[in-house]
Amino acid sequence: MSYSSEADDLVVGTGVTIGDGTRIRGGRIVLADGAQIGRDVDLHVTEELILGKHSIIGDGTILAGRRIRLGREFYTNHHAEIGGGSCFEKTSSLQAGHWVHLGSYSMINTAMPVTIGDEVGMGRFTNLYTHGAYLSLAEGFPVQFAPITLGSRVWLPSATVNPGVTIGDDVVVGVGSLVTTNLPPHCLAVGVPAKVVREGYPPRPSDEDVRRRIRELFRAWEVPAEFESEGVRFRVRGAAFDVRARTIEGPVSKESERAKNLLRRMGIRFTVEAVDGAWTPWKD
Repeated sequence: MSYSSEADDLVVGTGVTIGDGTRIRGGRIVLADGAQIGRDVDLHVTEELILGKHSIIGDGTILAGRRIRLGREFYTNHHAEIGGGSCFEKTSSLQAGHWVHLGSYSMINTAMPVTIGDEVGMGRFTNLYTHGAYLSLAEGFPVQFAPITLGSRVWLPSATVNPGVTIGDDVVVGVGSLVTTNLPPHCLAVGVPAKVVREGYPPRPSDEDVRRRIRELFRAWEVPAEFESEGVRFRVRGAAFDVRARTIEGPVSKESERAKNLLRRMGIRFTVEAVDGAWTPWKD
């Protein structure tokens, strides 16, 4: 692999791949098992970067700052960016949970701390800004530096979040919206500026409806699944899937791996991994 490392301490886990032209700089850089780093990626984290298991960093992505911790299956599409202005100051940090997604050309500015929960999707061109400044504070122009906090299960498609905003759990923000104030949990918010248009969101579907929709998609995609009559449980080549419990038990096969991946496209994710030919719960 043709990449360069100027890190003080580079820890590379089992099965990690690093693409050509990638540059790694800074303090302690930990790339956990199964991580995939694309081509022409720039990693420059002065204190510590922890990249979780089976994460994927797309081509041309920039990860810069002082302290960055990214959970399992973190993902960026090509040319995403973490860092930006003031990202090397002492106030800079990013803590992100599992299954956090950054679309292409998305941006997380970390001049101030950013905290992100699990299962947070930031679509193409989404921006999180912890500072807004250009014209002189001394002349009365708006200058703001403040942290951002996103809860778990948040979806931001091509949206912008301003400094100081906190978004609760289970929130969807409309495409192209501008979030300038806090959003409570369980809501749908849209607009410029974004306003809550629906509370108690989303409505929970019945098991029967979920079974029907998954069965229809599996049939269209030719997934060999045998569904139980109650709950949202089914088997694929001997592997038992429980959608509500987010578990898979039994043997790993091409078909069960494909079913797991297709369910991920529906937003259904499982806290399991393949170990010695069997689906096994996460241990860390």
